[in-house]
Amino acid sequence: MALVLDPLYDKNANFVGWLEDRSYVFDRNLKWVAYIFNNYVWAVKTQKWIGELRGTNLLDRDGKIVAWSTSGPVIGTLNPMEEPLNVGLPLMPAPPLIEGIPLNPGFAPEPIGEWSTLSFNQWLNQR
Repeated sequence: MALVLDPLYDKNANFVGWLEDRSYVFDRNLKWVAYIFNNYVWAVKTQKWIGELRGTNLLDRDGKIVAWSTSGPVIGTLNPMEEPLNVGLPLMPAPPLIEGIPLNPGFAPEPIGEWSTLSFNQWLNQR
């Protein structure tokens, strides 16, 4: 079975990482930085809930877009999310095999919803 790997970009269309099979997030250096269960996202470093996955978009706790992929529309949500029960840290996945970084899309599309004020790294380091 082939892995689905989506490049992720911030609101300025800068490449920030990878979304693997809508289950794991890797940074641009292929370090595992977040995991996803039932569309909720937790940071590996802090094991804290940091947001939501909506399609191929990573959202902050307020439903605003932190990172997006060219694989689908850029959509946030208007409603803040309630904190889910913590599922615990899963087994570490093997990093994906990548040949170089993806092409920059040039610009970020106008989102449905709002961009987060958090950078990708700030989002990952929430407490």
